[in-house]
Amino acid sequence: MLICVDLDGTLLDTVPANGASYRAALEELGFTVSDEYYAAHCNGGYYKDFLRPLMGGDPDPADVERVHDRKKALYGDFLDRVRPNTALLALLQGMRAAGHKLACVTTGSRRNATEALAHAGCLSWFDLVLTSEDVTRNKPDPEGYRAAMAHFGATPAQTMIFEDSGPGLAAAQASGAAVFRVEAF
Repeated sequence: MLICVDLDGTLLDTVPANGASYRAALEELGFTVSDEYYAAHCNGGYYKDFLRPLMGGDPDPADVERVHDRKKALYGDFLDRVRPNTALLALLQGMRAAGHKLACVTTGSRRNATEALAHAGCLSWFDLVLTSEDVTRNKPDPEGYRAAMAHFGATPAQTMIFEDSGPGLAAAQASGAAVFRVEAF
């Protein structure tokens, strides 16, 4: 059995760390984002989609990349705000001990995903970590989940996916695997 899990909002509550690091990066260019807006409209989304409205609607693409790069650099400063989903972590630890493969599939960057997983003490549990840098189409497209299945030679019937956000749930459902929605923890 292949167990795929989303990172942000599913395995770890990274909203406070992501929101704070994006806010700090945006403020360097004269923009900002509130915690409430970030949680409601940005969490789980792809940065190229959610940063544009925060930067006036039609920003220079280089500025969008600058904010995203700066956010990645600042993220480690806010890891103390990350809260683990202890129930899901315990379930995954048991699944791994039983011999199941684990994959983390996230729209986040490789740098920030590995930082957060390492901070939570579970990076080594994952046989595969797929990030936005590993796919051409991010969630809600199922490419990341299908790539994880292909990597392990698993069919949708042999795969379980844990997700929380609208785009992530859409991607998981479109993959054909069994989908488990993670509520607030």
